[in-house]
This record gives sequence, C-alpha cells and structure tokens, in this order.
Amino acid sequence: MDLLRLPRLVLNKMFKKRDIKENPPLIVKMDLLRLPLVVLIEVFKNMDFREKFLISLLSKRARSTLTLTCVIPHFTFFFKTDLYIGTNAQSCTEITEWTGHIGGEEMRLSILSEKVISREQSFRKRLLLVAYLLDTFKKASVSVLFYDVILPSSAYEFIKMINQRQLCINSVIYIICGHSSEFIPRILDECTEVAECIIVRADFTDDFEYTPPRPFKAKVFHVGLSNNWFNLEKFMTCRYIAVELDEDSKRNGQDFNLFFTKWMNSDVPLQNVKFSTTKEPEYQMIMNALDNQGTKRELEEGWIELKRGDGSEFFIEETPDAIEIFTKQAYLKRYKEE
Repeated sequence: MDLLRLPRLVLNKMFKKRDIKENPPLIVKMDLLRLPLVVLIEVFKNMDFREKFLISLLSKRARSTLTLTCVIPHFTFFFKTDLYIGTNAQSCTEITEWTGHIGGEEMRLSILSEKVISREQSFRKRLLLVAYLLDTFKKASVSVLFYDVILPSSAYEFIKMINQRQLCINSVIYIICGHSSEFIPRILDECTEVAECIIVRADFTDDFEYTPPRPFKAKVFHVGLSNNWFNLEKFMTCRYIAVELDEDSKRNGQDFNLFFTKWMNSDVPLQNVKFSTTKEPEYQMIMNALDNQGTKRELEEGWIELKRGDGSEFFIEETPDAIEIFTKQAYLKRYKEE
C-alpha cells in the first residue's frame, strides 16, 4: 500500500479523533512529526489547506516542521466585511469553525478545505493572521482585493507589510468608492513591483495627481471611476492599459495626440491600450487624434489598420463603447489566439 498516496489513511493511523468542541477540532498530533522530512514533504503535498493549517496550530514544533516541509505557492487575500484567504485550489463547502489564539490574540475563524475566513473586524487582528500564515508557509506569492468597506490606510498597511517580507505580489485590485487620495499615492508606490495586474476603481478629488517614483512592472493596469489622475505617458512600462473614461474626464484632443505620438515613436513595453467610453464627442476625439498618427485603412468589420510615416503599423478595434489600439505584434497575437 502506497501511504504517500493515501495521506488520510496515514493520518488515521497517526492521529486520533478529538471532540468537536476542542481546538483544533480535527486531529491531535501523535507520531506524524517523527517521519523523515523527505517523507513529510510528500505527505503534506496530498493534504488540503485546512489539514495543514490545523496542524500548524497544534504546537510550535508542528508549525516549525510544517514550515520546513510544506509549500503553498499562492495566497489570495480578499478584504471585505470579513477577510477571506484562499489558495489556488477549489474550496469545498464543508466548514470547520475554530476559536483560539494566534499571535497572542483570540480569533474566530471559519476554515474550509482551501480557504480560511476571519470573522474579526479588527484590522490589527487580521494582520496578525496574515503574518502567521506567511511566516508558516513561506515564499508564497500573493494576490489581493480591497473592497469598499476597507479604509485606504489599512490597505496601505497591508501592502507595505507584504513588500517588507519581499514576497511576489501577482495582482492588486483596489475598489474604494470614497475619496482616498490621501493614501492612494502611498499604495501605488508600494505596487510598482506587482507582476501581473493592477486594477484601481476609486474616487479622487479633481486636483489629485500622481507621479510614479519608479516604473511599474505590471503587465496590466486598469483604471475606472476617476481617471484624470492617471497620466498615460507615465505608465507605458506596462504591457496593457485600460482606462474607463467617465463623464468627468478632462482629457482633450491634444492630450490624446501627445500620448499617441510619444507611445508610437518609442520602444516601450506597452503593446495595447483600451479606452472605454459611451460619449460620442469623446469617442470621436480619440479617433481624430489617431488620424494625426498616419493613414487609416479599413480591414474586416470593426478593425482599422494605421500605417505611420516611419513604416510602423498599429491596429484599431472599434466597438460601440470602446476603442482599442494594438501594436502589430499584439494584433498578430490576438489574431492567432482567435
């Protein structure tokens, strides 16, 4: 019998059931930690997140052993009314309710097979839980979503903590409807190393401006709600920019013309830009600015080829509510994928 492929059976042999009222409610440590580390690595690979998390709560020795032998490659943090922390795997519906102490503080948690939910409203307690997980399962990459109920100051504190641990942040989604311009520059400063995606849907005062302290590395940068603060020319280190032009957008034809000229005359990483708008004057203003960049030729329905004097080619996709511009390389990739 291959016990490494049947870790539940191993656990049944090495752990005994405990009364559901006790914490942790699932298992009690017996002989599992006496196994060689190379064996434990394989055993932990076949456990779900709930089993590993509960083992870490048994004792300092159990947690240290888990840290040495177990890797969770990615955590997603969803800050809403509660804090949801998940792994990449699909979570089941069965829930273990747990109350105990982490970092010297009592906490109430709901633990699923691949997710833990903090019922604590104290942001300090939430950070203690996050720190516990990241110290237990080291070198994990991180994705984070901040929803409207989270204070911008708290979002900044969390992102800063992740960067201090030198972890890879894959994506940041920031959806805050109240005015948050006091902390958003600090939050954005902490996001320059984000690897994949940044989405900012937030409300800012009309006089808010932002200048990046260093180039952004994210492949995708998406801006919604207020967007006047977003200087297109300062984010051309991203591969894809998407901007939702709201009714208060103050960009004019000259702004678009200057941006297109600078982008199309450079060799920056930016490959694809999308402007979403339902306002006909603004839509036409963007198309007029593109007219200044070269000669247009209609292709198949909805597509326009733009040839410039220097021989470079760009491709424009028109839909009723958006204009999307591609470099030739990005266009060919899109065409191949479709």
